[in-house]
Amino acid sequence: MAPHRRIPRSRRALGAVGLLVSAVLVATVGLVAASVPMLIVSTIYAVISGVVAARLLSSEVAHLRLDWAHDRATLAQDNRVTAVVRSQENAAFATQMGSRIRLREAQLAELREGLLTTEIDLARSRERLSAERARSAALESDADSARSDLESARVDLRSATDALADSESAQLQAQAQILAWEESAAESSRQPGRRYA
Repeated sequence: MAPHRRIPRSRRALGAVGLLVSAVLVATVGLVAASVPMLIVSTIYAVISGVVAARLLSSEVAHLRLDWAHDRATLAQDNRVTAVVRSQENAAFATQMGSRIRLREAQLAELREGLLTTEIDLARSRERLSAERARSAALESDADSARSDLESARVDLRSATDALADSESAQLQAQAQILAWEESAAESSRQPGRRYA
């Protein structure tokens, strides 16, 4: 909105007021003089002054209206230019926001693809982890079975070692008995007079 401006008094308006004041003064003088020629002159002066004042005021009003119309036209033109500029700014803003939205949507699509790829990789990793756990459980079961077999083999080895020791001990005893018997037989054969009953 345009700021209010003080309308200066124009020379035409001041001249019209001066003419009307002078017409009143002349008419008053004519009435006071009370002579017909003075009344006629004062009346003619008053009429001419009134017509000239009316003409001055009408031209002043026309000029004021023209100025006001020009001001309104200038304001309307300024408003139109402002509206065009704002419309262009709004269009530029809409274009910029549209490009930003498209960029964000493209980024979101990339993130969704990345998320999907990550979820697939996670599912594969879980499958591998599950397979590794199953393999680990199988290996632990095999290790437990091997430990059990090893313990059983140790027990069998101890038993075999004990049996071997017993066997060697029995063999040594048998050899000792055989040696003792052979010595006893050798002694008996050295003594000729002794006979076995």
